[in-house]
Amino acid sequence: MGLISRNWVIWAFIFGGIGLIFLLIGLGVDLGKWWPAFFTVVGLASIARGVREQGNVTLGMMLIGWSAGLIVALHGDELGIPHSTWFFIGVFILWIPVAWLLGRSMTPSQPSG
Repeated sequence: MGLISRNWVIWAFIFGGIGLIFLLIGLGVDLGKWWPAFFTVVGLASIARGVREQGNVTLGMMLIGWSAGLIVALHGDELGIPHSTWFFIGVFILWIPVAWLLGRSMTPSQPSG
């Protein structure tokens, strides 16, 4: 990556996410039900940390999916979800194998031996 190391990319994602949250709060946006979006930023940082490593991509995909599920669960009343807590637990459990499969398909296969 030249002069920019992967650590700088990770910190750029994390500080960018924190900065975006403070910017939105400063503009008067109520983040009451949108705070899990920060986990999406951490997931993107994990993917940026090791695009070619299955563990980093899988962790990133899990954090992104869990963040989306939690945002939907927090808006459950508006979306007509009667039991938001159970919905999120289901998303949490079901997203693990999906994230693993996505991580496996998005990374190059490792040579055996």
